[in-house]
Amino acid sequence: VKKAMAAIDTNTIRSHIAFLADDALKGRLPGTAGYQTAVDYVVEQYKAMGVLPGGDGGGYTQRLFLRKSTVDNKSAKAAVQDSYGNIDSLQFGKDFLPYPHPLQPQVAVQAALVFAGYGVDIPGFYSDYAGIDVKGKIVVLLTGIPDGITPSTIAAHFTNPGNKMSTAFAKGAAGVVLIFPAFTNPNPTLQLNASLNNDKTKSYGRGVNDPKGFAMQASRAWFTRLCMLAGKNMDEVVAHVKQRHNTSFDIPLKLSIQFTNSYTDVESYNVIGLIKGSDPVLQQEYVVHTAHLDHVGIGKPENGDSIYNGAHDNASGVASLLEIARLYAKGGAKPKRSVLITMVTAEEMGLMGSAYFAANPTVPKAAIVANVNTDMPTVIAPLLSIVPLGAEHSSLMGNVQFAANYLGLDVETDPEPEQNRFVRSDQYSFVTNGIPALHIKYGNKTNVPGFDLDAFVKTWRAKYYHHAADGMDGIFNFTAAKTYVQLNFLISYSIAQTQQKPQWNKGDLFGMQNR
Repeated sequence: VKKAMAAIDTNTIRSHIAFLADDALKGRLPGTAGYQTAVDYVVEQYKAMGVLPGGDGGGYTQRLFLRKSTVDNKSAKAAVQDSYGNIDSLQFGKDFLPYPHPLQPQVAVQAALVFAGYGVDIPGFYSDYAGIDVKGKIVVLLTGIPDGITPSTIAAHFTNPGNKMSTAFAKGAAGVVLIFPAFTNPNPTLQLNASLNNDKTKSYGRGVNDPKGFAMQASRAWFTRLCMLAGKNMDEVVAHVKQRHNTSFDIPLKLSIQFTNSYTDVESYNVIGLIKGSDPVLQQEYVVHTAHLDHVGIGKPENGDSIYNGAHDNASGVASLLEIARLYAKGGAKPKRSVLITMVTAEEMGLMGSAYFAANPTVPKAAIVANVNTDMPTVIAPLLSIVPLGAEHSSLMGNVQFAANYLGLDVETDPEPEQNRFVRSDQYSFVTNGIPALHIKYGNKTNVPGFDLDAFVKTWRAKYYHHAADGMDGIFNFTAAKTYVQLNFLISYSIAQTQQKPQWNKGDLFGMQNR
């Protein structure tokens, strides 16, 4: 293992990044020739290394469809009706905005309204659903979370609108209305993305995945009227719920809504390589490495450049995984468990590729023991400390500590909980499918006296993250890249070698979800 890690080649890492971030790939947007070039490149690398195919039908790829759903503005109509038959129409764009539905071209729903706070449901701790029945009703929810929910991973999970929708639909709700208390009008998001199975009958992702339910945004002013009709003061309700006091209540109104959706579908691919485990029993279980292969394509010109190359985000992550694949295939360190090296599509569209793979893996889902995700390693300074997002929820923290101790790295807690980073990358797709997962981010330790690494990274990120400047001519520290590859390799290798499967911590919220 030591010999394999010592053989990590920073020139090879650099060459992978240079190819994937070249202008010829035009930002690797899924559905374009540039993304297909990236897919072909990864497949060629797997073959050259002797990595086995881990995709569909004995190949290296897993096909899925990416759907952009758009609401026909003119079709959207909504109104509320009280028990006396009085009808109050809602104004599109001012009072309400529907979320596109990826499976229903036409949506038409009428049901009673019920308020359920932030839509938080944490068994044994707090539930906005206590004491109310939402089955067959439309649930009105506030965006955000109440005070006192920690750590940042749990807070990010319950802040995520997709989780709010999924929870409500799982309880039988007919629809979800999201209120943004900080905004006067709804947030104008009328296009959403989803990943679909091959027959396009099931969707995955952060949007509305319930086949019959719907979701919409509504204004603060409209919510004020709802509270008034229910005999409540809106400011008092929001303040009460923020303090984690259950104030859920029925609203004496029925909401009717109708709208139509149009769709644009593109075919895309996850790219999966297999390292077969050496143990005759443990080889039937899998550790999954992931990195997203896509970026955002061509965008608004910046300093005369419109190609958003994504060198750091996430060509550097893909390059890291290709080097890890080479260590496993050529380095002599044979894992007992099998390892999948998985490059996923459409992360930038909302974790679409990983959402599809985690729900429909190319190996038995129950055989996946852990996910180690790599996204934008940000190798721009010496890597002296790390933040293992998600590891604190399971025994994976032990694997992280082992690898970090070996490499002399400090382990830190999330320095930017307000960024909700845990739900913004592909490990979250595995966590929501009940699979222990983590994502290694850079820490803030520096060996330069007086140097504020945190401020430096924030300034760098403002210039490069999702900008045309993120090319090979930006800042790279390839010594840090080598350390990053060693770290992630050691984490997965230690998981693959340990007889016991990774376990969720006792009573952990994510561990209580069904697989």
